[in-house]
Amino acid sequence: MNPSIFNFNEHGVRIVLDDSKEPWFCLTDVYKSLDISRTSRLFRELDAKGVADCHILTNGGTQKLKFINEPNLYRIIFRSNKKEALNFQNWVFSEVLPSIRKTGSYSARQTAYEELNRLCMQEKTQKAKGSFHGTGLVNHRYSMRDLNLRITTCKANLQLTFEGVDNE
Repeated sequence: MNPSIFNFNEHGVRIVLDDSKEPWFCLTDVYKSLDISRTSRLFRELDAKGVADCHILTNGGTQKLKFINEPNLYRIIFRSNKKEALNFQNWVFSEVLPSIRKTGSYSARQTAYEELNRLCMQEKTQKAKGSFHGTGLVNHRYSMRDLNLRITTCKANLQLTFEGVDNE
């Protein structure tokens, strides 16, 4: 079985599709991306029907790895108190669920456009603040670097949408 790789928190998470084309996520990779211990109580709290062993070809040969279904992925993320999991939770709670409640759906493409527009306006405002000295200059440079990184990420997310990953 050849898994696809999804990048989350700068970690690759291997994903395989079952016969129904539903994604299953490599448990080891999920733990690494969320900085969770392999001995975590979270594994004991998973729905056993959503855990499967898959034989995956790796650099060390074929290995048997545990994969979890999407509901179990969310169980881990929403029960974790790690910073990485909290970031995902905040996104779901502050953006995805309110959008579904208000409009009946969530469109990542529209949200990405709105976020890109907001970041570009914030960048223009930051540039127009004038000259800085000392600590102010350091803070200004840090803010600009952070804004540019967020703009680049947002543009990359939009590019993914145009390449066929349609979230609508």
